[in-house]
Amino acid sequence: MNYKYKLGFIGCGNMAKAIINGLLDSKLLPIEDIFISTPSISAPYRGIAFTNNNQDVLSTCEYVVLAVKPQIFKAISADMASNKIKCMISIMAGVNTDTISKICNCNQVVRIMPNTPCSIGEGVSAITSYNTDAETDNFVESIFKTISKVVRVEEKYFDAVTSISGSGPAYVYYFIKAMIDGGVNGGLSFEQSKELTIATMIGASKMVESSSEELDLLIQKVCSKGGTTIQAIDTFKEKSVGESIIEGINKCRKRSEELSKA
Repeated sequence: MNYKYKLGFIGCGNMAKAIINGLLDSKLLPIEDIFISTPSISAPYRGIAFTNNNQDVLSTCEYVVLAVKPQIFKAISADMASNKIKCMISIMAGVNTDTISKICNCNQVVRIMPNTPCSIGEGVSAITSYNTDAETDNFVESIFKTISKVVRVEEKYFDAVTSISGSGPAYVYYFIKAMIDGGVNGGLSFEQSKELTIATMIGASKMVESSSEELDLLIQKVCSKGGTTIQAIDTFKEKSVGESIIEGINKCRKRSEELSKA
């Protein structure tokens, strides 16, 4: 089948715009190959053709990204079965590939869970496929590699993905805020403490990424007996900081499971 557009979007919120920016900035696709359907814009985004009618996208695009909230998907589901696309790509939370395939009458479905740092090209996206061929998988992965790392995960673990990478940026922001506040308490200016904290977080993350050593050993290497770092680590242990983080992640995952069944 000859398609007018390579890739269409139903919805054009922040994540859809992040994906589009990645596509155009990396030159993976030209503007002429992209088409957007959304009621939320009244002028072209980055010069891309757009419509307010989902059927225009579903009848002219080879691949379509579902970039709407689940409740919006339910509202437009009656229109989704009439399409000519090859593959539906979903970034919706809580809606599984089997459901999307049945509602959209589409054999090939790819489900993606990106996170908010994708908006600056530093995200991570979990990906799972349903009845896809190699061409589809390669194309979809190439899209998300323009804005993130891509990790293949079985769909049954997507609630766990939500609790780690999906919600995880908020955990990191929370810890960063606490570190900055601690520095300010010690007399540093907010900007000084912020700069030191962020550089430390980035450097430590890169150390973990590049090192073959266990995390416990990396922690021990910074802690000298009777020194300064061990005072902080011992306090974290006394306050059960690690256990609290794990408990929070567990509750996040369980809530994701509840929402997926709703």
